[in-house]
Amino acid sequence: MAGPIGALVGSLVGSRIDAALFGPGTQSQEGPRLDDLTVQASTYGQPVPRLYGTNRVTGNVIWSSGLKETATTETQGGKGMGAPKTETTRYTYHVDCAIALGQGPILALRRIWADSKLFREADGLQKQAADLRLYPGSQDQEPDPVLQAALGPDNTPAFRGLAYVVFEGLDLTDFGNRIPNFSFEVVAGDTQTVATVIEDLLGEVGLPYLDAARTDRLDLPGYVLARPTTPRSALDPLRAAWFFDMAEIEGVLEIFPADGPPVARVPRGHLAAHPYGSDRPQTYEIRRTADLELPRQVTVQHLDPERDYQVNTQRSRRSTLNSTADITLDLPVAIPADTAKTTAERMLAVAWQRRDSVTLHLPLGYLHVTEPGMKLVVDLEPGQRRTVRVIRKEVRLPGSIRVECEADGAGAPVRPARAGSAPVPQQAVLLPGPTVVHLLDLPLLRDADDAPGFYVAANGAAPGWRGASLLRSLDGGMNYQPFATTPTGAVIGTTDEALAPGPADYWDRRAEVTVSLLDPEHSLASVTEADVLTGANAAVIGDELVQFATADLVAPGQYRLSGFLRGRKGTEAAIAGHQPGEPFVLLTGGGIQRVTMAVAELGIERAYKAASVGTLVSDATPLAFTWTGRSGRPLAPVHVQARRDGDDLIWSWIRRTRLDAPWLDGVDAPLGEGAEAYEVDILDDQGAVVRTLRVTRPTATYTGADQLADFGALRDTMTLRVHQLSARFGRGLPAEGRI
Repeated sequence: MAGPIGALVGSLVGSRIDAALFGPGTQSQEGPRLDDLTVQASTYGQPVPRLYGTNRVTGNVIWSSGLKETATTETQGGKGMGAPKTETTRYTYHVDCAIALGQGPILALRRIWADSKLFREADGLQKQAADLRLYPGSQDQEPDPVLQAALGPDNTPAFRGLAYVVFEGLDLTDFGNRIPNFSFEVVAGDTQTVATVIEDLLGEVGLPYLDAARTDRLDLPGYVLARPTTPRSALDPLRAAWFFDMAEIEGVLEIFPADGPPVARVPRGHLAAHPYGSDRPQTYEIRRTADLELPRQVTVQHLDPERDYQVNTQRSRRSTLNSTADITLDLPVAIPADTAKTTAERMLAVAWQRRDSVTLHLPLGYLHVTEPGMKLVVDLEPGQRRTVRVIRKEVRLPGSIRVECEADGAGAPVRPARAGSAPVPQQAVLLPGPTVVHLLDLPLLRDADDAPGFYVAANGAAPGWRGASLLRSLDGGMNYQPFATTPTGAVIGTTDEALAPGPADYWDRRAEVTVSLLDPEHSLASVTEADVLTGANAAVIGDELVQFATADLVAPGQYRLSGFLRGRKGTEAAIAGHQPGEPFVLLTGGGIQRVTMAVAELGIERAYKAASVGTLVSDATPLAFTWTGRSGRPLAPVHVQARRDGDDLIWSWIRRTRLDAPWLDGVDAPLGEGAEAYEVDILDDQGAVVRTLRVTRPTATYTGADQLADFGALRDTMTLRVHQLSARFGRGLPAEGRI
């Protein structure tokens, strides 16, 4: 690309234009590469990318708060009273950070990927609720408030001229507790062309140019200059994609299309020029490249916007058996696959059409029309005229030019090509949505849970639900502190109609109820009655624990249940009074969490929240809940009987146990409490307690004297309540009867 201004003999370097295009000295420079912006950096002095059109770029982390830790402690107790407690502390981390994108100003920020997974849609729909602020790189943008709070107002730059984003409160749970490798779809300009890049690069070095190729008509979908380079290296990918050449003519860089017209005609009489007295060279020399040396296939690798700017490959192959050479062109430009396919086919056709090389010796008068890329029409023989393209020239003083040319490739086809489909998996931001949570104050489900606490079942209907954080307020809903997590969802739903009452002592084969599950991906299954008797298909409907044998699918996510065992674990009092729309929780389907509580919390109403992972706590709906210690309260005794011994009434009953225990002959059920104790309330006809008897065995005597004192006469009918006692929780559930 040298001209007459520089050294004229055997050199292409030294002119002002050479220095501007190639850079000074012999410093090695590389142009743009396909992988320039595939890995996020956090490097001081990292070059700021220059952006054109729409691109997917990684950034440079220019500031970070460091990891911010949140600790959540869950306490679990061992079996029985006085058993040691185990505290498990889980840590979650979030971060505030600023990431530089490139030179500003930019027009818009569209999609964001985190570790190659879609994090944000083009319309702003975001995977988690972290605040995201975009600074487009204007000259009047102000400092970010988070950076100001961390660095101080006087020490925080505004980064004017630099486009960057700030994440505030970025949850790192999904990213291995580190800042993920973010990449951003950035719109730097909607109507930028190849001429935009040329004007920027040549304008910076003060180089005059003439755009005869009309590159202002060549739309530039996307291009990034991510590293320091020379203008020539920066323009080379564009020259390859859009087939234009550059040459210096009288101190001006002329840009012209590769398929443009010839600039001069060389008559045969001007060939074989040589200094006077020297040997006359051949009129011309022609050499044809053998088929074996020509490319069999041209491969163009490019950034494909339709594939989320991943590298795509387009090929053009020639049907020949002689050639084995292949050419691969890395084109770090965001262009459609059809454009890359057209480029590959044109390059292959041009390579074969330019297989003939022609060497000419011309007078010095052709100096200004023999710049590389220029075309000449040469009269090689009478009646034989060929169009050739200049590759290089050498000035031979005192009076000739040696010009190396190749056959013109202007006849190569330029028809638009159709690329084959290269599908990429479609990604979408799956929002977590709200969490549906049930705080279950249930009887003890497992002996291992015999510590103060309750059960939690939670799930979300949204496909992006990934668990939830459970929070509790101790100040009436002003502030919430995390106390547990639910990493997996439970099988939950609601009943479509009320479950009819049924027996508690044998199979209920008449009642049926339809359940609609929250998550349509979940399912229910039928089991044998023998499986039910060993614990299968346990569930909560309202406040009643049941087991079911049959689950018939009636619609997607909807099942009709039948074949029940009712009132399990002492919940027979809840058999009657069911309503439509009651919660359904499958206890044997996984996702049930046990939350331990301090006994001091007993009977206190608290506000709770379940915040889905990736959402704000403030967005979660509060839920009022009072823990009654149901799992620690003894079950109601059964089989209450009475007999008279003279004037005295003697009552007896059979206790039950909260613990799992096999039914063995000759062996009583385990007590499950520190000591055996009962309280018996005697009620009058209005239901008021007139006397309480305290005993340590499953029998109590109501003496005739006490009857006369309480009622004024011996009673034939008596109403009473029997409670087994717990040292931690007091009275258990009552057995009430009129005897």
